[in-house]
Amino acid sequence: MTVRRFVGGHIKEIVTIGIIVLIFLACIIARPEMFDESRIPSIVNSILFWMPLNLTVAMGMMMVVIVRDIDLSVGSSVALSAMIAGIMFRDLGSPLWLGAIAAIVVGALCGAFNGFLVAYLNIPAIIVTLGTMNAYRGLTYIISAGKQVTNYELPDMNYLVTQGVSAGEFLAPWIVIIAFLITAAFSFLMRYSHFGREIYAVGSNREAAHLRGINCKKTEFLIFLIIGVLCGITAIMSAARFGYVNPSNTGNGLEFVVISATIIGGVSVSGGSGTVLGVFLGCLLLGTVNNMITVMAIPGTVQRFSYGMIIVLSLLIDWMVRAVQTRQRIRELERKEAVS
Repeated sequence: MTVRRFVGGHIKEIVTIGIIVLIFLACIIARPEMFDESRIPSIVNSILFWMPLNLTVAMGMMMVVIVRDIDLSVGSSVALSAMIAGIMFRDLGSPLWLGAIAAIVVGALCGAFNGFLVAYLNIPAIIVTLGTMNAYRGLTYIISAGKQVTNYELPDMNYLVTQGVSAGEFLAPWIVIIAFLITAAFSFLMRYSHFGREIYAVGSNREAAHLRGINCKKTEFLIFLIIGVLCGITAIMSAARFGYVNPSNTGNGLEFVVISATIIGGVSVSGGSGTVLGVFLGCLLLGTVNNMITVMAIPGTVQRFSYGMIIVLSLLIDWMVRAVQTRQRIRELERKEAVS
């Protein structure tokens, strides 16, 4: 019974792990020569290296989706935060720590503006963030005059991607470690903190949460503020990973990947449910797909199609899981009524 309850409570995570394993097995069968012992470390390293930017923002997107909102502006927030920090590095000679603080503050302001419009003015999040997605990207072009900040104009951040925790040929760069630490912090926040319980309560039933004394507007505002802070952190990680800040490329398409990872990870679009582990596995799955496409020499144009189909599959699984859980609840209620 305990095993059944565990499987029932983690069915989405188990399915995601199963899909990852199936992808690896299919690729190994198709091209076994690409998966000999000498290549495995580089494949694992590539998957880990793909994850940190998406995983960091996905922690915030998880909270946003749990309360039945969406944030389409995360990519543009990352770009604006990174550009302001990059201009400080280039024109003012600012040290890395000061630029990082500036990026986090800018990201927080972007998130706070979204949160104010959504939480306190009751404007739908999809409308607000669709507008700010374009506004923040446009502001990035304005302040940069359409010019990128090159690697030579940035402070030395190469060690964040070339150094880290290693075990033999396996390497987890510092930006990966930072993302994993953020993930661990959010796991504690969502499971054990009062704020985490408020997030689930607001997403499950906003009216009931309000009657219990939860300030729903404040909770919603703080969620957007937090995802803005995460965008600021991601901005510095992006500059370190790619070695430049470009008004067009930086953060481009990030919102699609992050929302994909969140939904694939089992966060219900109906609100009220979702786990950090599930979102982590969602990012791992997309990272696996992204790297397997490269390893198998599949055209990059297939990547977006793959993401879309995985999202559809995840939504179908979510629907089936909720249907099974509903039937189980009905049966339990019928049994209790029969006993009584």
